Amino acid sequence: MLFVWHFVFVFLAWQERVARGHSDAHHYWGLDFDITTKHWFDFFSFGTDFVVWLNYPFIQLGLSFLGGFLLYGLMGYIAIWLFLKWTYHLLNQCSFKGKSFLFLFLFIWPNLHYWTAVLGKEPLIFWSLVQVFGVISFQKKYTSISFVMACLLLIIIRPHVAILVTGAFGVSFLLFGKATFFSKLKWSTFGLSIAVALGYMVLQLSHIRRLDWDRIVRFNRGSVLSFERSNSYVPMEDYSFFYKLFSFYFRPLPLEVNTLKGWIVGLENLLLLFLVLFFGYLIIRFWREIQKKAVPLWWSSALLFGLFSGCVYVFRYANFGIFMRTKLMYAPFMVVAIFWLGIKLFSSATRENQKA
Repeated sequence: MLFVWHFVFVFLAWQERVARGHSDAHHYWGLDFDITTKHWFDFFSFGTDFVVWLNYPFIQLGLSFLGGFLLYGLMGYIAIWLFLKWTYHLLNQCSFKGKSFLFLFLFIWPNLHYWTAVLGKEPLIFWSLVQVFGVISFQKKYTSISFVMACLLLIIIRPHVAILVTGAFGVSFLLFGKATFFSKLKWSTFGLSIAVALGYMVLQLSHIRRLDWDRIVRFNRGSVLSFERSNSYVPMEDYSFFYKLFSFYFRPLPLEVNTLKGWIVGLENLLLLFLVLFFGYLIIRFWREIQKKAVPLWWSSALLFGLFSGCVYVFRYANFGIFMRTKLMYAPFMVVAIFWLGIKLFSSATRENQKA
């Protein structure tokens, strides 16, 4: 069922791009330029070019545009399957009715399926993030081929995402990790070195070139204003910081849209808003119990990854569509983290009531 449901979105995404006539997918498949004048290693670089480099052999073999979507859709399906498997293992020892709702929601989550069904960076990035969270969660070997590949893909395709993930795990380890001071100092130095190297890559890819705050502000403002002519433009420049965050995380809401696709997106955002409010309720009601519990590294990292993403992207994006595309990266892990906490707390409360 998961396979069939996912590939419905693959065909929808493909038809949308064909009807539009131009998209990032067209570029990734060499349809908006003469790829026959280029050699394979002309694309061996960071960011967008690397995705074209990955696709080049398939393009030369004559695989059609639909074939490209099927190929990336399969990668997206594998990523979602691994994500659901990761979630199941995390919650396997918990007995609570909320698990069924969570798995149903994750199974049918339209935005998750849609953006992992496209021919582009998203299936690769989501697969990479699932691998990273899986290794950290279950303390698997950091030298496994899948983990190394995941890290390399994040670094090569979206180094800024690699920075956000590194920062989330690094801060979580410093605040909540059970390790000696020397161990934390050692890993912090290592993580900071990686972040500096990734930061340099981002500056070069964005053509900011050097660490200059004024240049960074101008670059981000230019990025935001570039969305002004888009159909779902959001005037982020006019908002306060907190309303920018609210818009990024939870908009559009159902009353802001008037299409079927928009309503589905709005309902997803409304559910996410209720879930975050539920998280706030958990923190308030069970604060003493939470303080006594050991916080898993993956859990705090998932929440910080979402927080860091919002704090960065509100200065870069101003479009509902790209908000939803970006949500693919952080929201699934945040949702699992919030449900995991709720299930743990209510399970503990239920057992204590039964003993009493």
